Amino acid sequence: MLEAKKEVHEDESMTRRKILKAACCAGAVAAVSLTALKGKADAASETYPQVKVGNIKNLTAGKTLKFDYPLAGRKNVLVNMGCSVEGGEGPDKSIVAYSMFCTHLGCGVELDKESGMLVCECHQSVYDPKQSGKVVEGPAPSHLPMISLEIDKNGDIYAVGAAGLIYGLRNNLLDGEEVR
Repeated sequence: MLEAKKEVHEDESMTRRKILKAACCAGAVAAVSLTALKGKADAASETYPQVKVGNIKNLTAGKTLKFDYPLAGRKNVLVNMGCSVEGGEGPDKSIVAYSMFCTHLGCGVELDKESGMLVCECHQSVYDPKQSGKVVEGPAPSHLPMISLEIDKNGDIYAVGAAGLIYGLRNNLLDGEEVR
């Protein structure tokens, strides 16, 4: 009688294991599939506006320029770092732009001229604009979204996209008025 109970228990364990294993595999496949489909859908459906934000002639080393992009009220900062930087544009690869919304709680971010870092005014998260907006200190969970730039032959600087989700948005192009 004891052996019969043991066999039934082992059969149930195997069934539970098989079910759990199948569920985990199915979940993993679904997660990978949804992630791949989401990336394809976003890339296909998101078309960022091309917006002129300044000219190289007016953006000397260390100077900043604030602008809205991709939606009205979504503040960004354009900076000439004065040296070649990760993701930089222009003849010296020194011009970058970032969202001014901290990835921690959405407070404002400003360039600290002394350190050359972008610093959150609320909780002092510090981002390095020379390293693609990487978090170097503070509670921010991720880098600042970088605004993609293009510069034409006249030196006009255009915002043409955003790498990363801007704080507070489900999608960088929804729920707001597009900047033109």
